Amino acid sequence: MSRRSLALLAAVALLVGAFAGLAVAQEEPPFVRGEPDLDVYLPDSTVSPGTASDLTVQIANDGDVQAGTDLRRDTVTTARSVVIDVESDDSPLVVETNQFAVGSIGGGAVREVPVSVTVPADAEPGTYSLDVRLRYSHTYLSAPRSGVVQDRSRTRTESISVTVDDSPRFAIRTVDTNVQVGGSGTLAANVTNLGGEVARDLSVELVANGPDLTLGQSGRNTARLDRLDPGENATVNFPASVRADAAAKSFDLTGTVRYTDVEGIRDADEGIPVGIRPLAEQSFSVEVDDSDLRVGENGSVRGTIRNDGPTDVQGVVLAVGDGAFVPRSQRYAVGDLAAGENATFRFSGEVPANADSVPQQLIFSTSYRSVVDTERTTREAVRVPVAERRDAVTVSPVDPRFEAGEDDVLRLNVTNRRDVELRDVELRLAVDQPLESEFRTTVIPSLAPGETGQVAFDLTVDGGAPASRYPASVEIAFTDPAGVRVTGDSATVAASVTESSGGEIPIEAVVLTVLLFLVAAGAWWFYVR
Repeated sequence: MSRRSLALLAAVALLVGAFAGLAVAQEEPPFVRGEPDLDVYLPDSTVSPGTASDLTVQIANDGDVQAGTDLRRDTVTTARSVVIDVESDDSPLVVETNQFAVGSIGGGAVREVPVSVTVPADAEPGTYSLDVRLRYSHTYLSAPRSGVVQDRSRTRTESISVTVDDSPRFAIRTVDTNVQVGGSGTLAANVTNLGGEVARDLSVELVANGPDLTLGQSGRNTARLDRLDPGENATVNFPASVRADAAAKSFDLTGTVRYTDVEGIRDADEGIPVGIRPLAEQSFSVEVDDSDLRVGENGSVRGTIRNDGPTDVQGVVLAVGDGAFVPRSQRYAVGDLAAGENATFRFSGEVPANADSVPQQLIFSTSYRSVVDTERTTREAVRVPVAERRDAVTVSPVDPRFEAGEDDVLRLNVTNRRDVELRDVELRLAVDQPLESEFRTTVIPSLAPGETGQVAFDLTVDGGAPASRYPASVEIAFTDPAGVRVTGDSATVAASVTESSGGEIPIEAVVLTVLLFLVAAGAWWFYVR
């Protein structure tokens, strides 16, 4: 090959190598050197004594590229595996979250870290420092062409300032309530100014955190106070009511106090927890101690009502509903009943004749006025035994045997089967042929319970009456202890009639014989003379 050809090949080779080097240089990025620059900020640095607060600590990374291309800034400005430690040192503040892992923070980025801090109630107002120590790693130098990478670990400490403010802050505590489940009343709450400055023109708002509790007409209500000095407390009242189906448990409320501070600035203390535990629903126990109810008779139900609490009540009235027992008066005024106190009651009435002689259920309604003068009613069902029907007065004959043609007396035993005295017991006799009676009505003035009296009726038996048993009906009426005239069931007795024995001389024959004898004697006397 000639020299000219060799020179041409060499020139081409040099050009190819130059272009290849340029391409490699363009593909491989240049080196870069730099580091992150982390700063700590606390946007809201005010806390109050006696509180636990979550401070939001911000970490900002203003990374710096010291040399090299800016295209690879993130490589050296990103802080990796960032961990912060917060210490209070000599501060009265207590840091609850001492250590927090943040992760990576790129250049120009801001990360927020919550730090829990408790401020003692006796902490003096002022500004205190918290030390924030940052630990992280980063790439200091990156030179891909040469394959050089330098990583570093850094630890630095920053300070943040926390101000303990002595401005007004408040506690709300329920001190009294007469609200019962299913009723209305008043909730009394104590508002205390825990701060070191006076608060004026206070608006105290409570919000119920559930549907079971109502404050006035809705779930929230507001009360007002003129002024609260540091450490001073005052009581505010809220109307409250609890649903009847609610459980007697504590209900949560949230309080907010809006006020004007010493500089005339309107401010608010929000999210104050408040609790209320309503009284249990008023209840009564009704027991039947004695009952003499019987089908078709007047009787009474006697029992005891007890106020099971939890509060005293006024104007208690017990009522018995409609049923197998028909009271003369449906309401019984008991009066006032203190919690745990008993009172007796008595209802008199009648069990209808068509009722069944089985235990009957009576519905007792108890109405009363609560301590807040609200009228309420409770109901309770009580089972009462009912005895079977019986005759109030029974009638039985005394040796009711008669001969045909005989005039005699029908004697009857009359017995009071009731447990009370019966007065003016009237008996009317009704008979048919062959029996006859001229005086058919008689009265027994009084019959004590279980007492038996005796009455008599004249009775004539027709002479031609055949031997048999003939009915005599007795209608009965009486007056019960309540003064009610009662017509009882009719009783039937049997009169046994036998044939005439014929051994006795009829009185008419005797009179005729005597007259004939007198006439004969007179005639003989005139003849002899």
